[in-house]
Amino acid sequence: MAKKKAAALSPKAQALLDAQVAWWLEQLEGKALVSWIEHQVDTLLLDAQKLKLEEAVSRVTVQEIARHYAAEMEPHGAIPELVGEVAQAVQAHPIHRKTKLSELMPDRHFKDWLDKLLELKEAREALIHAGLSNPVVNAMAGDLLYRGISGYLSQNSLTKSIPGASSMLKLGKSMLSKATPRLDAAIESTLRKYIQQSLDATLRESEDSLKSLLTDDILRDSALEIWASLKGQTVAEVRATISPEDVEELFVVIYEHWRSLRKTAWYSAVIDAGIDAFFDKYGKTTLAELLSEMGMERDGLIRDGLRFAPPAIAALKKKKLLEPIARRLLAPFFASEAAIRLLAD
Repeated sequence: MAKKKAAALSPKAQALLDAQVAWWLEQLEGKALVSWIEHQVDTLLLDAQKLKLEEAVSRVTVQEIARHYAAEMEPHGAIPELVGEVAQAVQAHPIHRKTKLSELMPDRHFKDWLDKLLELKEAREALIHAGLSNPVVNAMAGDLLYRGISGYLSQNSLTKSIPGASSMLKLGKSMLSKATPRLDAAIESTLRKYIQQSLDATLRESEDSLKSLLTDDILRDSALEIWASLKGQTVAEVRATISPEDVEELFVVIYEHWRSLRKTAWYSAVIDAGIDAFFDKYGKTTLAELLSEMGMERDGLIRDGLRFAPPAIAALKKKKLLEPIARRLLAPFFASEAAIRLLAD
């Protein structure tokens, strides 16, 4: 794209431009900058009292922007790499070796979390039901019952108390095994089939027993006992089994899941619902009130302005970029027909 050539200014226009640029550069230094930032913040806050949120921006616009950045725009490949490196740096920080869990989670906070979780009784019962209904749990329980029964039949105290009974049992098994090689397999199959048939009823009874046994008091005492054994450990001791490679791989799993999740209708619907709720609450609120509710008060805005503006201005000035920026912003006015006409008069 060809660069547009700047129009030549008249001597008077050039002199005015030079004077205004010099004036602006003076405003961006020392005490003048402090006064300018304070004045701008005060003026903006006064204007913000006259403007409501829904007058400044519509909820539809915010939803479109949020969906674009959260669900549609593909993140650059450098972003996951950067986050992975940051996660590793955080994981390896020496602060973990001297920070105990109790410092991050005081007892009173742990108890607050615990009490709230114990209130979720329906969720707890649903979790127990889901766990005992899981096919993996079902198969494991069946295998444990089979092994227990088999062990009992071969090693029960009755056979041990009868002189020679154990030897007779072994001899009988040996003879049966030689006579009918498939008999052991048939017995095992029959026993496993019986266990599986009765397992559903057994697990239902176990579920009812667990629900009645896992009372709030028992769960609370158990959780507090576990917490008492853990809270004195440092973060480094707790995460000793997690390597930096595990952290990176875990992040990759989370990132890939997020990439697929953000393409779902649910993800966009949740974003829209959140923005709708925000506008329902604050749409008719003035921008000044909204800033105040968000904790952004005058003194804080001025403090942040003075924290970031001076070093940024100093860097631009050192690189000899500040004056060109000022000229680039102001020069088009002095080259405009309106300015030329006024200066000609």
